[in-house]
Amino acid sequence: MMRVAALLKQTEERLQKAGRDRAAAEWWLMHVLDVDRTGLLIRLSDELSKDEAERFEAGIERLLTGEPVQHVIGQAPFYGRSFEVNRDVLIPRPETEELIDWLLGQIRHVADDEIVDVGTGSGAIAITLSVELGVRVQTVDISPEAIAVAKRNAETLGANVRFFEGDGLAPIADQSIRILVSNPPYIEADVLLDETVVGYEPHLALFGGADGLDMYRQLISESVRVLRADWQLIAFEIGYNQGQDVKSLLSERYPEAETGILKDINGKDRIVYAVREGIAYGNEMD
Repeated sequence: MMRVAALLKQTEERLQKAGRDRAAAEWWLMHVLDVDRTGLLIRLSDELSKDEAERFEAGIERLLTGEPVQHVIGQAPFYGRSFEVNRDVLIPRPETEELIDWLLGQIRHVADDEIVDVGTGSGAIAITLSVELGVRVQTVDISPEAIAVAKRNAETLGANVRFFEGDGLAPIADQSIRILVSNPPYIEADVLLDETVVGYEPHLALFGGADGLDMYRQLISESVRVLRADWQLIAFEIGYNQGQDVKSLLSERYPEAETGILKDINGKDRIVYAVREGIAYGNEMD
């Protein structure tokens, strides 16, 4: 039986040769051993038990086919919490944590049901905002399978979320919300994605029409009906090349609002926002 350190090195090389993410080996091994990174370091000179070795290898076989490690584990980390994920929902990305950070710095004095998150998927955005802000958040998804996953996550994480199945903002009452948030499908229809994404994540949550902007157009158009007169802000996660287009769509619909584009940790355009006139936050950047 091989020591953990040698097994890990060998497995990372197997994954790399197959064109997979070598880091997945360590993440999966920590899950099999039920340890964090420090716990793994402590066990590097140990050998795996027969059961541990068999379970580890079974997971690696799945990783070698291109299945995401989050699906093999059944969980993905997001904003310090663990979310159930499967093929019915998009795996939460670290970039979306930056959207949460920004929102938490902006949102002022909201009550239950004044925030809506469209395209909830695993529930990452709605659940995190609910728990962090201590309010009930409304959320909409067109996929009943995604809603089932998000409901389980909300229950596990103690979030107060109202779930609606529907298209865009259709289920949301007129003039009822103050904050609209969405990480909608935004990939152009003809973009070739990595097989680990396109083969395992829901196409409904990925593709946004020929130019990737269909859902932004729909949400901005529908937002006029659901936003209250004292609305606070609209915030969208976007693809790296869509900032100016989405900002223009928002500016045309809300010429009185302040609109802007925020970059992510990698320096790419990531968030487009509109803040109602008269609300000054002081840290916008364009």
